[in-house]
Amino acid sequence: MKNISIDLSGKISETAISILIEIEKIAVKLDFSFFIVGATARDIILEYQFDIKPSRATIDIDIGVLVSGWDQFELLKNELLSLREFSPSKQKQRLLYEDNFPVDIIPFGTIAAEDGSITWPPDHENRMSIAGFQECYQHAISVKLSSNPELVVKVVSLAGLALLKLISWDDNPVRRSKDAPDLFLIMKNYLDAGNLDRLIDEAIDTFKEGDFELASARFLGRDIGDISSPVTKTILIEILEREAKAKQGHKIAMDVMQNDSYRNQSYERVVEYFNALLEGLSEHKS
Repeated sequence: MKNISIDLSGKISETAISILIEIEKIAVKLDFSFFIVGATARDIILEYQFDIKPSRATIDIDIGVLVSGWDQFELLKNELLSLREFSPSKQKQRLLYEDNFPVDIIPFGTIAAEDGSITWPPDHENRMSIAGFQECYQHAISVKLSSNPELVVKVVSLAGLALLKLISWDDNPVRRSKDAPDLFLIMKNYLDAGNLDRLIDEAIDTFKEGDFELASARFLGRDIGDISSPVTKTILIEILEREAKAKQGHKIAMDVMQNDSYRNQSYERVVEYFNALLEGLSEHKS
């Protein structure tokens, strides 16, 4: 019996359940592990568990798969493609479910290079950073998404999702308009997502001048530090420090404000959130 941290049976869409059931069957058959990342994980934790609405709708499923090499990854893809519901797409990491629902499959593990990146075969020209995936998988939570049929899957934690969003924002300019507001949503609501009592018990020093929202971002930074390897933590700090010092302005904050939900936020206030996140991450002791 799996250790279930959260029971959210009946809240996720039937399409998503159908996709995940097929992936789970193949995971058991081929003996590999996976976890949910991306916007689906955001919705599972924030919206379905804590009723915190996202700033954008979810239109795909992202999963990370723990594999030793490209042969194993291709075996997984081919098993899925043998099912009539799945078809290939032009993007190497993406399959389509029933022709219109994207399923992105990101490999991680020993498949990564020393710098935490992968390059997609066959030409190995398209690079992608998967820094942080390993530790995020190790700290993932088990969520029951369906009772009949029973489906329990691992989902990235909220701190892990914030980690991956920051890495993705820096790595892929195409995704910045999605990653930045998602990260901001997590920072603003981290205490409301089941962490307020923890802050009071463990980190009341983060609470300055009655500002719960900046305390939320700073506490999130500490939690990210708790799950990050030294290498990943260094990458995250370098990104946030670079943006904090950038003469042309804080690009992550600018990307947040391009989202319709946050246009009424002041630039200076959004920057404060990211500086609080950096403060929490930097003061964490590895």
